[in-house]
Order: sequence, then structure tokens, then C-alpha cells
Amino acid sequence: MPAQAFFRVHSSLLVLGGLTFFAPLIDGGTTHFPVLLIRLVLLAAFTRWLMLSMKTGGVSVEERLLFLVMAAFGGWALLSVILSPYVAPGVQWLLSLFTYAAMLVAVLHCVKSIQHVRSLIAVVLGMGLFEAAVGLYQYAWTGQARPTGTFFNANFFASYEVAVFAVAFGILCYRRRSDGVRWEVPFLWCTAAATAAAVVLAQSRGALLAFVAAVTVVGLYRFGKVFLGIMVLCLLVGAVVPNPLHTRLTTIEDRDPYAFTRLEIWKSSLQRIAEHPWGVGMGLYKYASFQYRFPVEGGVSRYGKRAESAHNEYLQMAVELGVVGLVLFLAGLALLRLSIVATLKRGLGSWEQGAVIGISGGLLGFFLHAGVDSVFHEPALVLLILLFVGMILALKRLTAVERAPVWVLPLPYHPARVALVGVFALMMALAMIQPAAAWYAYEKGEGEAAAGRDEQALAWFQRATLVDPGTASYRDAVALAEVRLYHRSGDPQRLLQAVEELQAGLELNPLDARFAHRLGTLHVLLADRIASGGQRMVLVQQAASFYEQAIRLDPYSPFNYLELGKIRRGQGRVEEARACFRQATSYEPNFLPARLQLAELSLALGETTIAASEYDEILKVKERFKGRTLNSLERQYLEIEPGPLRQALAAGALL
Repeated sequence: MPAQAFFRVHSSLLVLGGLTFFAPLIDGGTTHFPVLLIRLVLLAAFTRWLMLSMKTGGVSVEERLLFLVMAAFGGWALLSVILSPYVAPGVQWLLSLFTYAAMLVAVLHCVKSIQHVRSLIAVVLGMGLFEAAVGLYQYAWTGQARPTGTFFNANFFASYEVAVFAVAFGILCYRRRSDGVRWEVPFLWCTAAATAAAVVLAQSRGALLAFVAAVTVVGLYRFGKVFLGIMVLCLLVGAVVPNPLHTRLTTIEDRDPYAFTRLEIWKSSLQRIAEHPWGVGMGLYKYASFQYRFPVEGGVSRYGKRAESAHNEYLQMAVELGVVGLVLFLAGLALLRLSIVATLKRGLGSWEQGAVIGISGGLLGFFLHAGVDSVFHEPALVLLILLFVGMILALKRLTAVERAPVWVLPLPYHPARVALVGVFALMMALAMIQPAAAWYAYEKGEGEAAAGRDEQALAWFQRATLVDPGTASYRDAVALAEVRLYHRSGDPQRLLQAVEELQAGLELNPLDARFAHRLGTLHVLLADRIASGGQRMVLVQQAASFYEQAIRLDPYSPFNYLELGKIRRGQGRVEEARACFRQATSYEPNFLPARLQLAELSLALGETTIAASEYDEILKVKERFKGRTLNSLERQYLEIEPGPLRQALAAGALL
């Protein structure tokens, strides 16, 4: 190989290995800086590949059908974003899809030999061993109940370790003494032992499912049905011998009252798919969740939680991209399976066969875990999945007896085309930098707000909206800063500016009921500041309209009914006010502000029996949750002062 080509290939492998090592290091690669860095590196790699392809006359594609399905999926995602009611999240997901496509292209372009595959697998195993060591340290020395490695989530950490274990186990099952270097065997055993221990300590139910499936696939392929008996025996031992994973599985209901709400989330997701078979828009699952709250009994709030994630990537994909998007994705998985089967039928060496089986087990673990958790939302895990897929496809190509037919997309070299590629790369880079820069400004604003410097916080929030005008949450931050400044200065102009920002946020994201609720609150504040009766009536009616809009968007929140009921009561529309308060308590029986309002209204109407009944219920709810540590939402439910009501009832001799 010429020196220039050798350097080009190995520098590319260095980039891939560096990404594999770097992606999990900072919160699993989920924070803005590492995501930006990963995106820019892969954009540069993709641009370089495109320009090199132009010099050869066109882009060569071997896995034509698989890439056609990928292109169709990307096109459908683009259409979903174009038609989306809130574009900003979808744009970020499009950038992620481009990044992932670039990763796969980079692997296929860089892996030119079996030795390259070995080098990348060594990096994967080394990273898995490092993560396991960090997790073991967290558990043994820092007292962390569930180690996370460098990930922010123990489930994602466990999923990563399952995949690495599968690769190490697969190679160990097939490796011969003559394969590789002498130190490889102890390295593989050490990695397998450490990653298996990390999976147990992470105590992830989803990762346990992935682990059993991955190990079973590798063992069945290598040892046959006898391995099933070994697996059953191991599971029985794990169920009998005390260990952290067994302890969590048997006590999870006591530790986490919401542990089994995923069934309700999945049921809700199926309902969404039935109502929106074409999808609600990419990235909009959590924003469309206001209308699909589900009850959780036993707590202060029944509908206080809403599912911002389906905890099942396939259901979430169907909710956001519709049935078509899910079918395209599953078609891609089916084609990948065919590629794995075709690769295993080639004349693979023992080491290569073990690697393919191990990678396949790791992929199966990922895809099964994705059925019970948000695996595809973790960049480090997705990049590892794509590395595995790329290595499978590369091994299929490298072990072929005859070169497979290649589909060439004509793209001859021309200065004008090079310039267009450069412009495309620059635009993509700016699109990638934009959200990171805006988030940086937003975080600076949050820091200033926490320090009580509201003027400086407002300036940073405004910079965030300037950098990324399409993100509604930055508008909300500006509005909140304006309201804080209003409370300090009393200047109603601050409220008007806050209203303007919230209206802009609601236009950007018409699915988020919180914007409508806050607009109603601000209009009530403005009405209290206006002396003119006619203008005040207009503002109060606008507030009522916004609360009604919030109710349509979030029908289970009691706060919207409470505030609308107050307005209707002030307008003398007593029955409408009563209906609002009753609707709030029907959804949330422990929502005491609505019970207090209903009791006071009943007392004013002379319905003392109803008022006394509501007062008794208030006392029962307070007694039920007496001494309990409350979060901020629960305090809003329970912390009321019933003293005046008690005195009014006592005056009527009903106590």
C-alpha cells in the first residue's frame, strides 16, 4: 500500500477509534459540547469522503437495497419535519440522523481489511473495560447504589456493557490458540468478567433482557441447544444467590412506585398511533403528551406525571413518524439480518466468525433493550450500533469470493461541485453550532438568574433567542425574566413584553399547554394593573380564552380549571365556575385549592352542606399525607389555609 494511502486509512481509523472512545465520556455524549464535537468530526469525514468520491467519478454503494431503505427513512423524516407543528426538535433529529449516516459511511469507507476490524474491536473492548472499571469503582468506593460509568443513566451504561460483553464472549467462544497475540486471551477474559459484573451492578431490567438474549444467541450458535440448559442454570443461580440485580428486581415496587407505569405509557402510545397513524411529527412525543396523561394511584397527584418518552423506541418512532416510519426502520433491520446471515455463510476464520456472532449478539441486545427503554436517544449507544453494523457490512465485503455488484451514483469532479459541497458543509456546520451556542447562552442566563442578576439573565436569554429563534423554551425563559423584573420594578411594560414572548413561544409550539396557561396568568396580572373597567374586562376575557386553550391542550391539569373557575366566579357565571372546580377535583381528588374554591362558592350560595362536605374532605386529604415529604407540585396541591372556611362554617353552627 502506498504510504499516502496507508496514512489516509489509518488516520481515518484513528478518527473512528477516537469517536468510539470519546462518545461515552461526557455524560454518555449527551451534553451539547460533545454532541457538537462528534457532529463536526463526522461532518468533516463525510465531506472528505464525498470529495474523494468525486475524484473517482461517483459515489459507490454496495448495499444498495439497505441504503435505499435508509434514504427513504430519511426522506420520510424530512417530510415529517416540514409538516410538523413545531419544527425545532425535528430539525435537531434530522441533524442527528445525518450524523449517524455519516458515521456508517465513515466505517464502511475506512475499514479496508480484517486487521482494521480487529483494531476497532480492540478499541470497543478497551472502552467497555474502562467503563466497567469506572462503574465498579462507583459501586465499591463511592457507595453509588447503581453505577453509571461515564453515562448519566445506569440503564444506558448497562446496555453498553452488554454489547461489549457479547463481543468478548463471541470471540472467546471461537478463538483458537493461533489467533491473534498472546495477551489477547487474558484481555478478553478480563473484559468479559468486568462487563458482566457491571451489568449486574447496574441493576437494569431492560439490560438483563438484552444480556440474556445476547449470550443465548452467541451460545446457541456455538454450542447448540445444550447451551440453553446452561443459561437456565445460570438464571436459577442468579435468582437464588443474593446480588444487587436480584435485590432490585424483587423490591422495585417498594423503591419506585412508578416502576410499572410503562404499561400505561405503552397503552397510551398505541392510542396515539391509532389516532395519528401518519405521526405527530419527529421529536414531538413529549409535547404531544399533554393530552395523553394517565392516572397513577396512591400519590398526591393522579395525573401529575406525563410521559415525555415512550420507553419503547419502536412505539415512539410510530408515534412521531407514523406507521410508515416504523415499517421503514424495521425493513432496514430485516435487511441487516440478511447481511449478517450472508456474512456467516462466508469462509470466515475462527476469530472473524466469533466477532460476527458477538457483534450480532450485541446488536440484538441493543434492539431488544430499545423495546423497553430510550436506547436510540443516547448518542454513544447509537454510534456503537452503527460501528457494529459497519463492521458487519465491511466483513461481508472483505470475505466475498467475488466482488458484489456496485451501484455508482455519477458525481464527477468539477470545481463548481466542489464549491457546492463546501457550501453544504458550511451550512451544516452552522446548523450544528447554532443549538450549542444558543444553549450556552441559555445556561449562562440560568446561572445569572440563580444568582439574582435578572437583568443579566434577561440579556443572555435574549441572545439565546437571537441565535436560535425557533426554540420555544428560550422565549419562555425571556418571559419569566421579564416577569421577575416586573415584580421588582412594578413596570407593566415588563408584563407586556413577557406576553409578547409567550405568544411567540405558543406560535412556535402550539402543542405546549404551559404557554397558554402562563399567558392567561399574565393577562390576569395586567387586568389587575388597569384602572379602566372596559379594558380590564377585555383582558380578563382574554385570560379566560387562554385558560380554555390550555384546557384543550392539557385536559387533565387542575390548574387551568382552577384559574378559569376563578375568572368565571368573578364574572358572576356561578355554574360555569362550579363546573370548573368540580372538573379539577374529579381528575385530581387531592387538589385542595379547587376544593377550597368550591366550598367557598357553595357557602356564598347558601349551600352549607356542600361546603361542609368539601371542608371535611380537605381535612381527610391533609391527614392522609401528613408528615410526608412533598415535592413542589405536591405542595401546590396540599398547602392551603382552610382557617377562614372553618370560621365561616363555625359561624353557621355546622361544625
